[in-house]
Amino acid sequence: MGLFDRFKKRVEETEKSEGITADENSQEAIEALEQRKNFQQKMPEHQSLEQIDEISVSDKWEEYDSEILDPFTAPISSKDRKLKDRLKTKAKKVKNSKPKKLKTTTGRKLIKLDNKSIIIDLAEDKLSRRGRVIKESHLLNEILEELETELLSVDMGHSSVTELINLLRANLVGTRVPRKAKLGEIVERAVHRSLSHLLESEYWDFDKTIQSFIIEDSPVSIMIVGVNGTGKTTTTAKIAKRLSDQGYSVVLAAADTFRAGAIDQLAEHAKKIGVRCIKSQRGGDSAALSRDAIESARAKNDDIVIIDTAGRMQNKTNLMEELRKVRRVANPHLVLFVADALAGNDAVTQAVEFQRMLKFDGAILCKLDTDARGGAALSIAHATGRPIVLAGIGQGYDDLEIFNPQWLLKSILS
Repeated sequence: MGLFDRFKKRVEETEKSEGITADENSQEAIEALEQRKNFQQKMPEHQSLEQIDEISVSDKWEEYDSEILDPFTAPISSKDRKLKDRLKTKAKKVKNSKPKKLKTTTGRKLIKLDNKSIIIDLAEDKLSRRGRVIKESHLLNEILEELETELLSVDMGHSSVTELINLLRANLVGTRVPRKAKLGEIVERAVHRSLSHLLESEYWDFDKTIQSFIIEDSPVSIMIVGVNGTGKTTTTAKIAKRLSDQGYSVVLAAADTFRAGAIDQLAEHAKKIGVRCIKSQRGGDSAALSRDAIESARAKNDDIVIIDTAGRMQNKTNLMEELRKVRRVANPHLVLFVADALAGNDAVTQAVEFQRMLKFDGAILCKLDTDARGGAALSIAHATGRPIVLAGIGQGYDDLEIFNPQWLLKSILS
């Protein structure tokens, strides 16, 4: 049973005792609605609950929207109506606004990922029940605290856990359990909305972005960075195989000159997948080698150069400065950070520090197929503001896929 399944079950168990809900006409329900307004007003304008509904909630829920936005069957006051109208206007503006142009940290255009929301289907629910309103209570707080502890136990980032718990509370308190829905279904919706918010980032399509770069400026250079042992070299080979299969000519640059083994490993990968590898002796200048690889690719009309850099611990300032030098000299189109999904909160800490010191455009998460709980995946985008763009799902060269946040949500919630 997954973490959120246990959370859902704990909430459903309260239906018998009515521990977290109140009658729709009670004083407790009125107070819960007022608390919900306070939660909404405290949230940033672009992240209000109604706007999240517009973006991530299926049309299947439209039959419930009026009940959830207005927990009372009686007419609302003019003040409440103005608040409701203002929130609807904000949501409409978000829905109809022109999409924001995504750019790399060096100002190059990124192609947005075509991402569809998960559909939560309640069409078969025929249960009719009296409407009740979820209230803030000691029991609800206790259940949320249990969930918080469990999320921390799977190495989800502390800041991400705190925000998720606050979002869940904001999504639950003041929400009505409609006559045609079960309490568990309302909880499922709240979890989905909260996780969608946590994963909210400027996701871009790796394949389409590379294609657009090549049309405008060839050869395209991709710099791979990360800490020791996360799988950078293997990931570099996987990217080369993916792009080679798409018809591009790819060159690998063995810029990890710190380890002779890394140079040999990359050269062996290049041989297996049939691409060129530019290398030097151990101890060579990584920045110079990267520049030479790009110049060689330009001279031979190759399309793409992938620069495999040395693993660097994020707290080693002098070693990080070497990576910054590679970036300055090579001026790559993309910088991608490789993280190990099994590293959990450590991966998040590493990503945050790399983003602070180096600036990357997206993350690649290795071993995602072995991390069903998704702690690192849920936290990296939230903590760094940069999305996960590729996911390693196996040992083979072909086991690299475009990361889709909705796929992660589905796997977590299924």
